[in-house]
Parts: sequence; C-alpha cells; structure tokens
Amino acid sequence: MTSPAWTDDEIIAGLHEFAEARGLPLPAPTKAADEFEALTGFPMAPLLRRIYCEVADGGFGPYGGVVSLTESKRRFSHEGSLARVYRKWASEPGFPPSVVPLVTLGGVIWWCLDLSTPQGVMWGMDENACDHHYVSPQDVTLAEWLTDWLLGNDTFPTIPPVPDCPHC
Repeated sequence: MTSPAWTDDEIIAGLHEFAEARGLPLPAPTKAADEFEALTGFPMAPLLRRIYCEVADGGFGPYGGVVSLTESKRRFSHEGSLARVYRKWASEPGFPPSVVPLVTLGGVIWWCLDLSTPQGVMWGMDENACDHHYVSPQDVTLAEWLTDWLLGNDTFPTIPPVPDCPHC
C-alpha cells in the first residue's frame, strides 16, 4: 500500500458516498457494537465503530465488502454477522482472540483487524498457510487499508513463511 491514510472524517465521507451509490444497509445500532465488544472483550477500533454505527452495517470494503455487524438477510463475505465469524475463528487453535475476520477474499483468505490496537492494525489470514502461522499482522492500519481501497486499489494480505518452522 502506498497511499497515506485519510483522516477518519474523510474516510467516513468517502464511505457515505459509496454506501449511497451501492444501496448498502442502514447503520447498525450502537447496542450491536456494544454487544460485539462484550463478546470479544476488546473495544472496536474507533473508526470501525463509527463506520458500522454511522455509515452502513456491512458491505463496505474490497471483495464484496466487510461482513455485517448484525445478523442480516443481506450477507457480505458470505457470513451472517461479525459475531458469527468471530466465534468461528476465535475457537481455532492459535487464532489471536483480539483479531476479527472482516472480509473474505474468496473463502480461505481474509483481511482481519486487531482490536487490541486503537488504530486497528490489519492482519491477513490464509487457511492454506502453515497451521501454526496462518494469521499474520500486516504493515497497514484500518484507515490506510480503507483509504487505499477508496482510491481504487485492491490489496491482498501476505502471510510470510516463518524461518526454521518445521511446518512451513
């Protein structure tokens, strides 16, 4: 990614335009964000919370859009809700509890977000990678990732091999 991050307000404005043009769902209620934070034990990155509660309940972002915060008939990334996908992956051995899968890039590859960081560091997940290292932090924040996407770039996470790992 080469684009510097826009401000949160610039990203929100760009996402409002995208949501209106694509007919995305209405924003999620703040109660849904509160319930998700209680489920994970981590606060949402402030930008992500603003997007869900001020712009749209899913559908923004690359590859069909970020999964909805609430259970919805309209599905993005082939998942019913962020809570559902979080529960699924949080139960996997080695999956960091602060990392939330946001959008799939075709089923086995996901963009994820680390909730333990206020700026929201993005992570990549590739189920085809080593069972011990299939999820890895990326060198990009949520704001940088969204800015890059709003500028028309589709990026792909990379899972680097771990030197000396007998499983990689």
